[in-house]
Amino acid sequence: MRRFVMLFAAALLPAATLLAADLDVKEGMYEVTIKTVMPGMPMPDQTVRDCVTQADRKDPQRIMKKGGGGDDCAIKDYKQESNRISFAISCPKEQVNGKGEYRFAGDSYAGAMQMTMAAPGAPPMSMDVRTTAKWVGPCK
Repeated sequence: MRRFVMLFAAALLPAATLLAADLDVKEGMYEVTIKTVMPGMPMPDQTVRDCVTQADRKDPQRIMKKGGGGDDCAIKDYKQESNRISFAISCPKEQVNGKGEYRFAGDSYAGAMQMTMAAPGAPPMSMDVRTTAKWVGPCK
């Protein structure tokens, strides 16, 4: 379960950050640090690299599929104000729902998502996912 949660969160985060092409975010390779907090389940921080391309910025659903996130995930209630985005996400197949907010500053971004995940026969689990990212160079 812990591995699934970390992989799921890591797959969704890039998609959530690329919803608008006119944000102050540079194309290229980002080092992304993900801190996931789940009550009663210690989670190690995870650092991944993510290449942000122009094609990715135009189609965030492409990122979800590339990252192994749910095929049925949908982003709703998307709002952009200057360099801040907020959104809700729903993944019925994985029984995951949540909301998030990100702020962009050229070669870095940071944000948070609050998610609820249901498992058959178990009470819903909540998780808080905090992300920081910095540009590290061109995509390779």
